[in-house]
Amino acid sequence: MTIMRRHGELTRRRGALITAFLALICSAFLALPSNAGAAAFDDCPANTLCLYSGPDGTGERRDFTDRQSLESYDATWDDKTLSAKNNTKLWACVYVDAGYGGLLQTVMPDRFDEYSDGDARWVKTISSHKLVPSRAHCFTGYERCPDDRICTFAQERGRGAMTVHTATTDPATGNVGSSYGTGAAPKSVWNRTAKHVCFYPEPTFTGTWTDTAAGHTYGAYVVLRGDSTTVPAPFAGTFRSHELVDRTADCQ
Repeated sequence: MTIMRRHGELTRRRGALITAFLALICSAFLALPSNAGAAAFDDCPANTLCLYSGPDGTGERRDFTDRQSLESYDATWDDKTLSAKNNTKLWACVYVDAGYGGLLQTVMPDRFDEYSDGDARWVKTISSHKLVPSRAHCFTGYERCPDDRICTFAQERGRGAMTVHTATTDPATGNVGSSYGTGAAPKSVWNRTAKHVCFYPEPTFTGTWTDTAAGHTYGAYVVLRGDSTTVPAPFAGTFRSHELVDRTADCQ
């Protein structure tokens, strides 16, 4: 009898200890901070990239479908974003410049991001975005170039403002290509034509470059048919005209 009573007391004590332990665990979980950021973005619809004018998914919301990339925003939304929710299965790429240019951030599928504090370069500076199948696609913008065109870009790797060139015949020289001013000086190129393209530093399809370090002088910068490239020094930002040729030997 004594042993049974002691066993009963021991059992009751163990039960009390277990109950107290479970209560402690429950209280600990209740005391843990909730994922307020995730909850704040719950209003973002499925298959949608949501941009918010306030932090933590607050303020005005702009929705973009998973098929809707935008190279620039209208004046009422440009440089307004302070937080974002990527509620799609694609990667979201957001940029501080129009044309997928400047600094960029990537947002994984089904994640959110904040731009309201920390690095001031991101506070109300976002001007374009695109949705892509992998993160690597965020770092280039060549895909914007239409077929059978020469496209030049203001920034490296096909990013930034894009100029689409339609070949014309220059009445003075007979060159088939384009001549342009300093505003179109590109840092990257995609030649989507069936011909090679020769770039020149003068608008008259002439001129030369000198690479002082290498001790060479160049009369043309050539991009072969179908190729895309970031233009290196001393050529980057200096193109003023180009012509289309069947053979690279036909460059001026």
